[in-house]
Amino acid sequence: MNTLNLDLEHCFGIKKLEHSFVFSQSNTQLIYASNGVMKTSFAETFIELSKGKTPTDRLFGKPTRCEVLVDGTGISKDFIHVVKSFESSINTSQSQTRLLVDQERKDEYDGIITDIAEQKRRLIVELNRTSGVKKDDLESTLLVDFGVKSIFEILREFVASKESGLEYEIKYTEVINKDVLEFLKKPNVQSNIEKYFDKYTALLENSKAFKKGVFNPTQADNVSAALKKENYFAAEHKIKLNGVEEEFNSQEELNQYLLKEREEILNDNELLAIEKSIKKVAVKTLQQIIEKYPIVPYLKDIPSLKKKIWYRYFNLERGKIQLLVDQYDQSEQRLSEIEDEAKSQTPAWQDVIDKFKQRFFVPFDVRIENKAESILGREVPNISFVFTDEESGAECTKKQNELEGAVLSQGERRAMYLMNVLFEIEARKSDSKNTLFIFDDVADSFDYKNKYAIVEYLRELTTEDGFHQIILTHNYDFYRTIFSRVLSGHAKYHCSFSAIKTSDGIDLVDFGGRKYNNPFEQWKSNLHEVANLVSSIPFVRNIIEFSEGDSHADFVMLTSLLHMKDNTPSIKVSEIKDVFDRHVSTQRIDELDQEALVLDLIQSQAKTYSQEDIPTEINLEHKIVLSIGIRLLAEEYMWSKVSDKRPISSNQTGKLLRRFKSDYPNDHGEQKSTLEKVNLITAENIHLNSFMFEPLIDLSINHLQELYKEVETNCPIAP
Repeated sequence: MNTLNLDLEHCFGIKKLEHSFVFSQSNTQLIYASNGVMKTSFAETFIELSKGKTPTDRLFGKPTRCEVLVDGTGISKDFIHVVKSFESSINTSQSQTRLLVDQERKDEYDGIITDIAEQKRRLIVELNRTSGVKKDDLESTLLVDFGVKSIFEILREFVASKESGLEYEIKYTEVINKDVLEFLKKPNVQSNIEKYFDKYTALLENSKAFKKGVFNPTQADNVSAALKKENYFAAEHKIKLNGVEEEFNSQEELNQYLLKEREEILNDNELLAIEKSIKKVAVKTLQQIIEKYPIVPYLKDIPSLKKKIWYRYFNLERGKIQLLVDQYDQSEQRLSEIEDEAKSQTPAWQDVIDKFKQRFFVPFDVRIENKAESILGREVPNISFVFTDEESGAECTKKQNELEGAVLSQGERRAMYLMNVLFEIEARKSDSKNTLFIFDDVADSFDYKNKYAIVEYLRELTTEDGFHQIILTHNYDFYRTIFSRVLSGHAKYHCSFSAIKTSDGIDLVDFGGRKYNNPFEQWKSNLHEVANLVSSIPFVRNIIEFSEGDSHADFVMLTSLLHMKDNTPSIKVSEIKDVFDRHVSTQRIDELDQEALVLDLIQSQAKTYSQEDIPTEINLEHKIVLSIGIRLLAEEYMWSKVSDKRPISSNQTGKLLRRFKSDYPNDHGEQKSTLEKVNLITAENIHLNSFMFEPLIDLSINHLQELYKEVETNCPIAP
């Protein structure tokens, strides 16, 4: 992939985003996005695309536009894999299987059993035809009936036994079914079934109306019911039965005759009870079978009857079964050898586990319970997590779904999640599957050791052909780490971005220049520019604090340019130059007017920035200048209003605000509201640790511009 073009509109929380990622210099793109800008929505958009779905605007249902092109062609869902910061459950059985399976052994194993499987399939087709048992249920039915685990055990036993089976041709399903078995379990049926069918057979043999195997009492009842339904006798028709002299002129006469023919059964209460039980179609079918074949004695031992029926079917296919058993026996030894080899093998899956354990700490070991079956692709991996007591050495084994609640800490659960992520990535690597990974704050909430292990793994992915990654983070420290350790060369400056929210949508602006990742280096080389000089003040102040302490005169001097002190209005550029020269290497500061007052420069530059239409960028120096200017304006106003003029040595803005509110408890509400904003916003922007200027990056330049104007308007300084 060379380019990835995005045209998104109303995709989850993304109002609009158009961007083209170029992967020619690196397979990695890095995006810093503060919370609430677009990071989660970006990931969710690609999750939907990976499912073959279109993202939506879930809140307002606005029309969505989502065009994602890879080198000019619509992106494939299989090309996308999103890794979220954390998911409580993730199914990686497929990726684990791909890493476990030894394709060469699997192919040999599958090749050996392919012919056997085909012969078995053909045998099952024939048995289905003769037995009536569904093909999908036939093998499991055989295993239950014979009480074994393999159909080949059944077939081998049949070949060895020479068993001929039941001598009568009947369908298994007509005798062995739910209704028949329930009928045969009834106590009165068990004790009288032979007597009943003896009487029943005699009835058929001696009756003039009934004929064994042709026309039985059930069929006669059906005929009688049909005649009644069709008003046969109401039309004054008559019935003449073969061998019976009298004619029947009514329904009553016909039914009386049929009952008389069956009186031997009807007059015996036990036999009558059986007669009444024969209602369901399946039982009536059994009755018809018994008319033809004397199988009643077999009904007393159903397990034996099942086997005899199957053996009859097997005899019809004896030649096929003999060939199948012979081939299976010949192949069984090699199959066993392959399984033994699989058990002793170390698959790629183990490499993932080893890699994971080398880099991350978790209090468990990971094992495969069904290693051979998994390697041969016959079963899904059955993974266990083994905990070992440090004192006794005792082991406790848990399945993954059992590792909830108090068993693992949140950090350990995140590490387990990361292990599953590695399974998926390594499986795609093993398959040489081209993939675009979207990493959504994958290192969030990890400690530094694990965080840097993640960074190292992401760096390794940059060397994988066919792998591309977009790394999103809201953590500026993590961003800078990825920038320095994962990106290299020109890619640092062309493949790193910051997501900026504008009134129109989202802009991804370049975020890889030295002015963002090492701004002080850029500023101190160009101190003739007022913005660079002002922005450097909190940095140099921090350096002095670290090296000399906060009581050093130079630290106190620079503090007077971040807070309004008695000497703030009188500090000149020449004094700042002397301080800078003593602590850092500077350039071009002497090009400024050395007699110029620094406070005037700060406020002039801040006022200019508050009125400019500043382009959508990170604007770091703009934000620092505005933040310092806002605070100095606010503090100058408060000093002019408070009655308590005593100096404040620390946390000056907050303490000064409390004095102001104490002096004006019931008025100056608008001013207090503005000053509260100043105290809330500027404190994080221009104080320790200014080397970690994440709050400034996250803050909108427009917000600072509006606040500066608000302070000017609501907190004016009397001339």
